[in-house]
Amino acid sequence: MLMKRRCADMVLFNGTVFTGRSGEVLRGGVAIREGRILLVGSSPQVLATCGDGTVRVDLEGRSVIPGIVDSHNHVIAAGRMMQGVMCFGCRNMDELKERVRQCAERLGPGEWVEGGGWIECQFEEYRAPTRWDLDEAAPANPVVLRRLFGMVVANSLALRMAGIDRHTPSPPGGRIDRHPETGEPTGILRDAAVALLARAMPRKSGPEAVSEMERAIETALGEYLRWGITSVIDPGVTPLGMRAYQNLYMAGRLPLRVDMMPVWHGLRPQDVGEELDQRIAHLGIYTGFGDRWLRVGALKMAIDGGLGTRTAWCSWPFKDGTRSQVPLRLEVGRLEEHLRRALEAGWSVGIHTCGDRAQDAACSAFRRALEGAAFDQQRSRHNIIHGYFPTDSSLKIMADCGLAVSLQPGFIWVEGDLYFDIAPEEKLRDFKPIRRYLEAGVVVAANSDMTSAHYNPFLGMYAAVTRRTARGRVVGGAHALSIREALPLFTLNGAYLSGEEGIKGSLEPGKLADLAVLAGELDCPAEELLAMRVDLTVIEGRVVHDARGLVPKN
Repeated sequence: MLMKRRCADMVLFNGTVFTGRSGEVLRGGVAIREGRILLVGSSPQVLATCGDGTVRVDLEGRSVIPGIVDSHNHVIAAGRMMQGVMCFGCRNMDELKERVRQCAERLGPGEWVEGGGWIECQFEEYRAPTRWDLDEAAPANPVVLRRLFGMVVANSLALRMAGIDRHTPSPPGGRIDRHPETGEPTGILRDAAVALLARAMPRKSGPEAVSEMERAIETALGEYLRWGITSVIDPGVTPLGMRAYQNLYMAGRLPLRVDMMPVWHGLRPQDVGEELDQRIAHLGIYTGFGDRWLRVGALKMAIDGGLGTRTAWCSWPFKDGTRSQVPLRLEVGRLEEHLRRALEAGWSVGIHTCGDRAQDAACSAFRRALEGAAFDQQRSRHNIIHGYFPTDSSLKIMADCGLAVSLQPGFIWVEGDLYFDIAPEEKLRDFKPIRRYLEAGVVVAANSDMTSAHYNPFLGMYAAVTRRTARGRVVGGAHALSIREALPLFTLNGAYLSGEEGIKGSLEPGKLADLAVLAGELDCPAEELLAMRVDLTVIEGRVVHDARGLVPKN
């Protein structure tokens, strides 16, 4: 008796397939069966897998890429921002005020207007917004807009509700900016001063807080599908955030794949170090627990701040001769101890470091902790997050110890113009040195770090390829990649960070059928990446976004 041939469930043909491996590109398409890649080949080859029930998608020359793995994306904060005021893309103060006004009108008088995603250099005025700007837009609402990192701007009503006036002293580790003539707060609160405002803001707790997080997650992940993002790694997830993710997973409402990095040392001042260590030791689970939709990733730590706020821990002074005055976010002397405890409990660790001194400290602690550690090095995915200015010593340790780097090229576009006011130009020539990392044998995973940069993966790709800021200046041009070189950093290497490179991140037979069909050709002039859009997103063989009606209706 002859066995019936098993046919593809879906075939995409007549396109260009970027497999995500070593710049490999071919004309043809992809055949999908039971949620996995059956075949990648020429159009005749993939069409030969069709049967009566196969869905045929004519790509009409479009490019197919692996689903984007945004390997550093603060999903819950992103969803909250999308529900409020998104400041990304505002060209001047008038546009910002209009977005604030619309949100206040939607919410009604007295309601808190929240948002973020701004930085001084994005505005034509090349300055930060003030309380008086926000007062014009929403005088009857308390307003707070978070900068990309490290500070916020609040309007007069929000400051008054928080009890902040000209007599309020700046707290240790923070600063209240003041008008140089009157001494009145300008609305800008930096670092620890943000907590003065936070205490006045309404915050839900318990089940209400979890429900709010669920709504934020669904808002953000639903938007990401439109951009070909099929997996995310969310760094620094709190226990309540993990509950929100699990609730969505259990209810079948998680729209894409999520890897959660639990919050650990250096992220929340209220967390006590010993309690954090005991939590991971006694929890029982460890990195890798879960399935292909929701899993537990590496622990998230942080040492310093960022370059744009002059809070990076650097061995050299900033351009104005100053150095960071903000305390480090954890006790560096105990870093090796924390890492050893994580290793003993089976956890991988990702550490936020921006300055070269912070990265040196993290790499040295990793090297010492890994010596003789009873830990499966093949399974570990330890990584340096950001890694702006690696020294030769750090690079060697990273290569020797298998430490990856989680890096955000989009920062160059979003805030790069500000860097020229902060860092010596000779330092900027080697800023986020992707080529240097790759040549040293370090795995580079490129991602957005939304909400510190826009989640659009093609904006990040553009920055990796051109190294250009929003105003056209070049930062570290020697590290520019080709588009084909950049793609695996946003797909396969992102999957590597979660230990899933064997099942996703590239288009190969047997791997999960996670892919995106672009509106145009990926092999394009770099400037066209800024306008790139996604026509079709597929996760595990299921269409989750179809902007152009490419998939025939039954």
